[in-house]
Formats: sequence, C-alpha cells, structure tokens
Amino acid sequence: MNFSWEFIFDTTGYVVKALPLTLFLTIFPVAAGLVFGFLLALAKIYKVPVLDKLVSIYVSFFRSIPLLVLLFLAFYGTPKLVNFLFHGGERVMGSIDMSKNATAIVTLTLYAAAFLCEIVRGALNSVDMRQMEAAHALGMTKPQAYFRIIIPQAIIVALPNYFNFFLALLKGSSVVFTISVVDIMAAAKLQAEYGYRYIEAYTLVGFFYIVLSLGFSWLFKKIEKNAKQHMGMTV
Repeated sequence: MNFSWEFIFDTTGYVVKALPLTLFLTIFPVAAGLVFGFLLALAKIYKVPVLDKLVSIYVSFFRSIPLLVLLFLAFYGTPKLVNFLFHGGERVMGSIDMSKNATAIVTLTLYAAAFLCEIVRGALNSVDMRQMEAAHALGMTKPQAYFRIIIPQAIIVALPNYFNFFLALLKGSSVVFTISVVDIMAAAKLQAEYGYRYIEAYTLVGFFYIVLSLGFSWLFKKIEKNAKQHMGMTV
C-alpha cells in the first residue's frame, strides 16, 4: 500500500478541529497545576505539621506512576470506588457514566501539580532567604516580601523547567485518546481506521506535534529573555 498524500490532506481538517482540545488539555493543567503546586511547595518548605507528609506522599505517588496508568485508574477505578463507598459494592455507576474530558483534565492537573510542586520548591529554595530579613527591616510584611522580592527571583529560576514540563505534557497528553477523548491523536486515528492508513495518520500527528513544540519553544525563549531583561539580568 502506497503512502497516501490524499489521506493526509483529507484528514488535516479533522485534526485541526481537535487542536483546541489538545491545547486546552495542556494549558489548563499546567496553569491550574502551578497554583496547586505552589501551595503544596509552601507546605513542604515551611514543614506544616502532617500536611507536609501528606504532600510528600502525594508528590511521590503521582511522580512514580505513568500518566497512562493514572488515567486508567481515574476512569475505570473511580466508578468502582464510588460503588464501594456509597452503594455497598453494588454496581450502580460505571465508566460509561464518567465524563471523559473531565476525567482527563482532572487527572492531568493533579499529575502536573505533583511535578510543578517540586519545580516551584526548588526555585524558591534557590533564593537567598536572608533577603526576607532585609525586607522586614524595611517594613514589608511577609506576603509583600514574597511577591516583590522572593517570587520574582524564583520565577526566573523556575521558567526553564516549567516550560520544559509544558512541552512534555503537550506530548504526554496524547494518551487521553485511550479513554476516547478526541484530541489530535484520536482524530487522526479515527480517520485512519476507515482505510487502515495508520502510517499516514501518525505521520500527520507527528508533524502537528513538531510544529506545536517548535512554536511554543520559540515563544518560551522570548518570554525567558524578556523576564531576565525585566529583572536586570544579562541575556
């Protein structure tokens, strides 16, 4: 069977329609995960009793298990857990009752938060905290010192790892097609099933991921450069 360029051209439209969902499945988890991860990082840095241990367990759990396994546990395991806790084990709820898109978004967000917690914690720990004492001497409150002095410096340190994680999740989120979420991978695969054009479908998807990765990489370099210039650092 020859490589079909006609299939590529015909399928591109279907893949483009699925592109917004693919982007949302990356942008939202990375944004929401950053907020959640920041709070988790603070709990670890300040060693909040009990909570810091729970955060360590949470982070270890989500960083140790492959994303695909987490997705399956959420999609197929949640109904069983609900049935066990609220229906005495009777099968009342099944995976068919689960929202596929919501399951993917929540799982990706929790997964991202675990990784971003460590990125944020490392960035905050890299800042000389003696600056906090100087800020207090100038009459700043702790929140003011954090937002005006500590966090801006930590952002510069965190940006490269944060952007690298974004690109990794952009590609990693393709596993959501396994629970029938129609991202660009699923859109191409569905079209390939009509004529068994899987090589063409995966080539097309690969091209889209290359374009997205290169585009975001260019954007992130610009952001890093501007952030360093804003902080008065040489670039």
